[in-house]
Amino acid sequence: MGWSYRKSFGSGPFRVNFSKSGISYSFGVKGARINTGPRGTYVNLSSHGINYRRKIQGGGQHPSFSPSHFTPHNFPIAAEEHHNIASADIYQLSDTDSKDFIRELTEKAGKSSYVFSLGIFPLIVFLLVLAFTSFSNKTVVTQPASDSTLVKVTSPIGAYIRRASDAKSTVVRTTTVDQTFMLADSTNRKWLKVAFHDSVGYINRRFADIQHVHHDQVTENQAVTANPYAGYLLIIGLVVFIIWIRWLKKLDKRRFEMELHYEMDEQFKQVYRQFANHFATFSRSARIWQYLNTQRTGDLKRNGGAGNLIKRVALQGISGNQVPLRHFITNVSIPYLKLSNLEFYFLPERLLVKRGGTFAAVFYKNLRIGSSVTRFIEEESVAGDATVVGNTWKYINKNGGPDRRFNDNRQIPICAYSEYTLTSDTGVYEVITTSKQGAMDAFAGFLVQIGDLQAKMAIDN
Repeated sequence: MGWSYRKSFGSGPFRVNFSKSGISYSFGVKGARINTGPRGTYVNLSSHGINYRRKIQGGGQHPSFSPSHFTPHNFPIAAEEHHNIASADIYQLSDTDSKDFIRELTEKAGKSSYVFSLGIFPLIVFLLVLAFTSFSNKTVVTQPASDSTLVKVTSPIGAYIRRASDAKSTVVRTTTVDQTFMLADSTNRKWLKVAFHDSVGYINRRFADIQHVHHDQVTENQAVTANPYAGYLLIIGLVVFIIWIRWLKKLDKRRFEMELHYEMDEQFKQVYRQFANHFATFSRSARIWQYLNTQRTGDLKRNGGAGNLIKRVALQGISGNQVPLRHFITNVSIPYLKLSNLEFYFLPERLLVKRGGTFAAVFYKNLRIGSSVTRFIEEESVAGDATVVGNTWKYINKNGGPDRRFNDNRQIPICAYSEYTLTSDTGVYEVITTSKQGAMDAFAGFLVQIGDLQAKMAIDN
């Protein structure tokens, strides 16, 4: 059975703590203390909300910024102006509170794996060197050079092969012109003894000639073992590399491992229990899009009466739990969205943004989420959970009717979609639309509640 003890002495905000792991020191007030000990330096925030523990390198000021609640938004677009909807450069997105956290994430993401550089690549080189040094090509004679004497039938009508050297002997085979046989004996002045299959016979010299044929030597290259110990070297090398690569994997895990542990008080646990449920509701929307750009147009006739032309793409990925790094360890699920050029990881206390191997983060108190219902002229297939609020024509007259000059004119449904705009003072700017009205309302509302709680803690402490 394990044992532990803890004893604290102190006065005012300063305290000395004695425990099984050693002596640690803490400074602060109830609910917001910084603890330094043999296991590193951690931030603990537990009063009225979230408690996240992570090793830190330095402190920073916590601006008391309160996020705005759901408010309609207008795109700042002039007539015919093309407006890109995209966040700022990844290096500008992090707020002050997240600098150290992001520095550590980016540093670990930028490290190269020892498994490949010191394990897999040397193993490939070892196998190639062993293959080139253990085998060689050897020329093998498959058919030696030889001379043979043949009997060729010259009679246009062919000839008989008889059992004996006599014109009255039994015929054992008939031949055709140019047919050849191996010569067995040529001592008889009138008959040539020939061999065919497992038999012999005689053919009259008047009907055949003797030919001498030369056969060249036939060779081929064959791979042979040049190193008799190649098999033993292969087995020993594989065993060594397996052990070496397994050790490198453990070393990589220690190098890349990053742990983010969350402790929550009862008040916040009740709120956080709905976190996964809210995101699941959002992810079940039949269609989720990301806006890339928008352009105001005056050509209403050819655009079904639409005043804004919006370029959108479907979200590339969505998951209820996705870690930002391979060896990222945490005790909570991390909802995940993959946009066209960014990845969003929704941690309990902040939005983590990833682009390639670079990270940024924004606390929810510094994140604004705007929500509105937008009417969208849908030229694609209508999602099953979409709300159709009307119809228009692909080519429309001023009075709203169809323009009869176009043969392919057809009715287009108008759908009411929910539109969510995520912005921050550091440059986050993304617009997400769901086919189901209100699909993201509960999840966005949860993030706003966390932001309000963080802002309140910053003021209270």
